[in-house]
Amino acid sequence: MDRIIVIGDVHGCYFELRALLEEIGLRPADRLFFVGDLITKGPAHREVLDFVRTTRHCASVLGNHELTLLRFWKDQGVTLNRAQSQTVAALGDRFGRYMEWIAAFPRLIELNDFVIVHAGLRPGVALEKQKIDDLTQLRSLDESGVPWFDRYEGKAVVFGHWVCETPILRKNAVGIDTGCVYGNSLTAVLLPERRFVSVPAVKAYSRKEERSACQHENVRQASLSRSSLHS
Repeated sequence: MDRIIVIGDVHGCYFELRALLEEIGLRPADRLFFVGDLITKGPAHREVLDFVRTTRHCASVLGNHELTLLRFWKDQGVTLNRAQSQTVAALGDRFGRYMEWIAAFPRLIELNDFVIVHAGLRPGVALEKQKIDDLTQLRSLDESGVPWFDRYEGKAVVFGHWVCETPILRKNAVGIDTGCVYGNSLTAVLLPERRFVSVPAVKAYSRKEERSACQHENVRQASLSRSSLHS
C-alpha cells in the first residue's frame, strides 16, 4: 500500500531531511509532501530544492518564506530579512529558475481525509476562499492568542509554521514544525495513521523568534510526546 508522508518545515536542513527519510525507509511508491518553508535560515537550500524538484511523487505547498521570495522576485516591493537575503545569495544565478518552479506550488493540497497547508485555515471560510496570507502565516485568531484550530471545524489539517518542541495532535489539526533549524528536530507524519517520526537536528542554524514559538497554553497542551516520536 502506498504511504502518505508529510514533512515539517525543512528550512534548508538537507542533512536532517536525508536522515529523516532514511529513518522512515522511503519507498519508491510513497507519496511525499512538504508543508512549505523548504528554504531560508538553514545551510543547504539548493540541495533541498533540487531534492523536491527531482523526486517522484513529491510536492510542497507554498510557505511564507517562499511567498516572500516570490514577491521579491516579482518586484512587488517586499523587504527581505537577513535570512531571506542570504538565501537569494546562496541560490545565486539559479534564483530565477527556482522561483519560476516555486511559483507553481499549490496554496494547499487536499487529500481524501486531510488538507495540507503551511500555516492554517481561517475558521468558517471555504477552502477556495482562504487568503494566501492566512494559509502561509496564520497562527492566532486574535490578540488573546487563541489558536486557529481551536475554532476550526472541517477536514483535518496538517500544517507547519508554528514551532513546538513536539507535534500538535488533535482530531482537526496535526502540527509538525518541531523547529529543526533551531536545533530541535525534523518531523514527519505518516497518514492516515498519524504516526510521527522525527530525527534530531545536527545543530542550531538560527535563533528562534519568540513570536514563532509555541507560547499559548492551548498550543502547548495540544503538543505531545509519544513513543513514535524518535528524539
